[in-house]
Amino acid sequence: MRRILLLAFLMMATALAASAARGDVNGDGEVNIADVNAVIEVILNEGGEQAGDVNGDGEVNIADVNYIINIILGITVDDEIVPKEINLDDSQLVEPVEEVPEDEDAADYGDYVENTSWSTTVRINFEGDTAIVTGTTSSIFATVEGAHVTITSANKRTRYIVTGTTANGSLKFYSERKFQLQLNGVDITNPNGAAVNNQCGKSLYLVVNAGTVNTLRDGETYTMVEEEDQKAAVFSEGQILVSGKGLLNIYSVGKHCMASDDYIFVRPGTRMYLNSTSGHGIKAKDFVYIKGGVINMEIAADGAKGINCDSLITIAGGRTTIINTGTSKMETDSLGNDVSTNAAGVKSDYNITMTGGTLNIKCTGDDAKGVNVVEPFLFTGGELNVVLTGKKATVDPKGVKCDTDCTIRGGSFYSCAPYGRAIDVNGTFTVADGYTTLNESDRRLFEVIY
Repeated sequence: MRRILLLAFLMMATALAASAARGDVNGDGEVNIADVNAVIEVILNEGGEQAGDVNGDGEVNIADVNYIINIILGITVDDEIVPKEINLDDSQLVEPVEEVPEDEDAADYGDYVENTSWSTTVRINFEGDTAIVTGTTSSIFATVEGAHVTITSANKRTRYIVTGTTANGSLKFYSERKFQLQLNGVDITNPNGAAVNNQCGKSLYLVVNAGTVNTLRDGETYTMVEEEDQKAAVFSEGQILVSGKGLLNIYSVGKHCMASDDYIFVRPGTRMYLNSTSGHGIKAKDFVYIKGGVINMEIAADGAKGINCDSLITIAGGRTTIINTGTSKMETDSLGNDVSTNAAGVKSDYNITMTGGTLNIKCTGDDAKGVNVVEPFLFTGGELNVVLTGKKATVDPKGVKCDTDCTIRGGSFYSCAPYGRAIDVNGTFTVADGYTTLNESDRRLFEVIY
């Protein structure tokens, strides 16, 4: 009887049917009586179709039928969720005075450029289709072909200071020792690969001099060298340790913006703008550690991430803003199966820890993830803002997705996914006591403030 009454009632409201994603259970682009029938069939057959869960409570029941009725009749179902505004932000950031370790036995002592005495200086100046290298020694050899410079060095404690502009040039290093690369107002475009390519497995101290603007761009097609990697506009086999108070712009149309086969460390005072239409913004194997600085990213490649790491990601300071407009990417695996790779703001194949700073993420593509972590996500401080505006194409968009545990015990944590789920934790979800605000709305909004 209830079913008959519902159908009769909705017959009168069919003319008010509206095109909308929420409530469109049968996927025909409209919300009408057919969607109610579809949900009722799920209920009667004791099915578990997620498409029928229009109110997002994890179940398909009479509440979902009522939800669709209200949509058809134009009745407000619940308070409309208006996500936070997230935009790129290059405003000045006041950061605490950075403590540089002085103890040589400290684990991170070697990550600071100040803790090495640089005894040799080589200057490289790009002048259009050529480059001039000065200051080389018997243990530092430079090859210049047009404006493509290759340095082969066995020298210790070498500092390279780079200036000038080229639309067809690059810097490549073969070194047996760690070295410092000082960007002092340089603009390099390599149409056929990386603008900076470090083939040394030792540390690359990337120093962006105060008061300078520096721009590095790769090309759409990379000319590869056998047995050599080249994965980004700025690529290093070893660590990339970024410091300095100038501005570094990196544009990638071929691969990633910045990539290391080791780890990437970003220090306070750093200012970076990363723009990729082809890959990730930052990609590292061992870990990514953002201690401070202002980082703005615009990512437009399908399946790409703002920050992608095979291991650990730690955010302890600064302000990182990621705008990702990419959607899911379909690929074929080795077995011939279709595999979907989702775009994301931040993705870690191990764990993510956030203790301070601000991380802003906005993803507009369908199926996207804001924060996607395989191992535990530990959030103890700072400010996280995640907004997803995309919808479901193959999977639900998820603001924060944890394959295992998620623990929140400090700071400000905000996730909003109007057409998906704000937070999805497959392990233990812990929200410690002491918060001042706890806001959960229909699984589309999750907020905790301490």
